[in-house]
Order: sequence, then C-alpha cells, then structure tokens
Amino acid sequence: MAALALIGRWLLRSSPTRIERNFAIESVSYLNGFLCPTQLPRVSTAAQLSQFNQQDEVTYTVNRITLLYPEQDGRLLGQTSDQEENNSDSDEEYECERGKHYLKCGQRGDSEFWRRKMCTLHRVLDINRDGVISFDDFGLLVKRFTDLGHLSPAMSVEFLDVVRLTWEEQFGPITTYNLVAAEQFLTDMQHRLNDKDLRKHLGRFLFYLFKAVDYDHTGHLDLDQYKLFFHCLGLGDENAAVSFAVIDKNGDGLISLNEFVHLGRQFFLTEDETKISKFFWGPLINH
Repeated sequence: MAALALIGRWLLRSSPTRIERNFAIESVSYLNGFLCPTQLPRVSTAAQLSQFNQQDEVTYTVNRITLLYPEQDGRLLGQTSDQEENNSDSDEEYECERGKHYLKCGQRGDSEFWRRKMCTLHRVLDINRDGVISFDDFGLLVKRFTDLGHLSPAMSVEFLDVVRLTWEEQFGPITTYNLVAAEQFLTDMQHRLNDKDLRKHLGRFLFYLFKAVDYDHTGHLDLDQYKLFFHCLGLGDENAAVSFAVIDKNGDGLISLNEFVHLGRQFFLTEDETKISKFFWGPLINH
C-alpha cells in the first residue's frame, strides 16, 4: 500500500494538469533601453521577459553595471558565503557516502552521466549560441537577471563580481579570445570537482539567480517564477514546467532558497542518476 501511495503521489505531481497550470500570463509591458535597476520596470512574467529579451544586444559591456553601482554591501556577500558553506557541508556528506563508488570508477566526473550534465550546462551558458562560452555570455546572463529589476543595486554589483571571479578562477583572464568549447568546459569542471577547495565554490552564483526571480520576496519560487528563471536561461515554459514538477519534491508548488541552492549544487556534484537535481538546468542533452 505504501508503494502504491508513493506511485500515486508521483503521478499526481507529474500530471498534465499540474504541468500546465498557471500558463496564463499577464499582458506585455514594452521595455526599452538599459536602465538602473531602481528605475527598471518590474518584469514578473515570461511574456514580458520574452519581449524584453528581443531588445537585448549580445555585446555586453561589464562596466555599465559597475559604473552604475560603485558601492557594495559586504554583508550580502557574507550571507551568501554562509549559505554556501551550509549547502556545501550537506552535499559533501552525501558524496562522502559514495566514496567507494569513486574509488572503483576513478576520479570524480568520469561517468558518462556527469559528462552529459556538464554538456547540458555548457549549452545553457552559451547564451549567444555560437558553440563556445565567453565572458560575453556570462555578462549577458547577468544582464538578463539584473534587468528584471528585483535585485538591489548592491546585490547587482555583487552578482557581477561573483560571476567575474568564477570566470577568472575557472577559465582564466577575461579577454575577447578566451573562448571555452565543450571539451575544455568538461575538463575545467572536472578539475574543480576533484579539488576540495574549489568544489566548495561550485554554484556560488545560485543565490543571485534565485533572488532575481523571487519578485514577491517570499523566499520561495512558484511555477511562474521558475518559468522566469528558465526564460533568462533561454529555455521554454514546457521545460520549466516539467523540471519544476520533478524537483518540487513535496508537491506544495513551491521551491525554497535552500532547496534551489542545494539542487543547483548537487547538479555539479553528484553522479547518481536517480537524483532529481539532474533536471535543474532543463532536459539533459544526448552527449
């Protein structure tokens, strides 16, 4: 009976009715130009973001945000560091239990499943879809989330600083010619996965992604907000609905900040194909 109850609960969570709920969206607001987040119209629906992104230019100048917000609030970064450490501890505990598996298979990141996940992430981060990742892609990603208008000026600057630091640690200097193809991305990510210190910083930008789409500041994301997250990544409503239905483990229609960060980090860390975190960045591509 318990098994039947679990199966029934899974079917309910994955039903077409649940997946398709809340697809009705508000009317589109016309957004024009780059504005300071304190002046930006609030973007709270997928349709509004879609129209807004049509005006995005791929060439993104990092200094535009930096000049707009010269002051930073160190307290915010301190809070994200604490959050990072807490999630790192829980993920590390899980991965330690799989130590025997890694000893048998070699170093972390050797599995075909993990490589497939990283190829999926490479495709997602390739915002301009030219087959390689550059810092322009990272900059455009920051712009999409900050242009929603829900991050404070100080948090917008920190977001950009974290993304810049992540790039420099992982891929080296920010230059026009520093282009990262899929195979190099896999190599670099596997190096970070196997370095204990670097591994702790995987996904440290997740906090800002969450805050950018949490437009009602409840500390939870519903399906519409998760769709907004996916639209910033260039992914569609159907992908968002399927992923949300799977990762919403308790079926309450909400994902907390802790759940979001944990699942996002677990995507990098685990090689367990049964973990629902594999859907965090959308459907996996065939590697």
